Amino acid sequence: MQSYGIYGPVLLTTHPAPRGFLSRYLLGLTPVFLAGFSLLVLTCLQSVVTTFPPTLVQSLTTLVPELPAFIDLTVLLIAPVGIFLLFIYIGDATNHPEMWIGASLTLLLSGIGAFYQVQGIGIPTISTAYLLLFFQWTAYLTQPFSVVASIIVIAGTELFRRSILYTMMRDVVRITGGVWTQVEHLIAYPQIGRIIIQQNRFNRFIHVGTIILAGTMYRGTDTSRNGTAGTNGTGTGYTLVSPEGVHSPLDCLYGIRNLKKVKELLEKKIQQS
Repeated sequence: MQSYGIYGPVLLTTHPAPRGFLSRYLLGLTPVFLAGFSLLVLTCLQSVVTTFPPTLVQSLTTLVPELPAFIDLTVLLIAPVGIFLLFIYIGDATNHPEMWIGASLTLLLSGIGAFYQVQGIGIPTISTAYLLLFFQWTAYLTQPFSVVASIIVIAGTELFRRSILYTMMRDVVRITGGVWTQVEHLIAYPQIGRIIIQQNRFNRFIHVGTIILAGTMYRGTDTSRNGTAGTNGTGTGYTLVSPEGVHSPLDCLYGIRNLKKVKELLEKKIQQS
């Protein structure tokens, strides 16, 4: 029996496939990769430090008594802290939340654990010895907490995938989903100028793909939700209904299985409108 909604009868419903989210699950393992990479970099930096000429180090130590501690502190700030901060920035800049959330969560949990370990041991809080011990504990704790962060991120990604529903109705394409906040995105068929299929060789092999909706533009006016006009004057062109770059599963039909069926139905509704 055909169901009905406020936008007309429901023609088709689908969700992102689990294998369509495979790349996002792999990005959820970023903290584990960073923990291993940080350990490798830390070992290399420490070996480089040990190659310094002893006479040079001793002469500099007479001028700066805490120089060895400063060197060790600098090494720990590079790996793991600096490496994790770099990937937090990269994940945010490239719109990959699985990357920056996992790295941020690892650093946060490791910092809290390190703070708990060094509290109450009698070392002055504002001292080089305190900071050195704190970052040593942080470097040690990133390894177990990277696993915890990865599990949390992958579980959250799966909850996000299960919350997403793509519904094709008589008048609109409806996209809903969200873990903490429910999002609803409505795209009327007259807004859609053409559809763009994203499917690399691996996605073709596992039979999933992404459909991006390109909105029509008439006389230089963009009728899409949040695109930018790409033509001027009286020409007709296309702009993406969803933002360019890395597409969110809430802005397109992401990682769906029945790609051919959805594509044919969309093309039919676009022609009718």
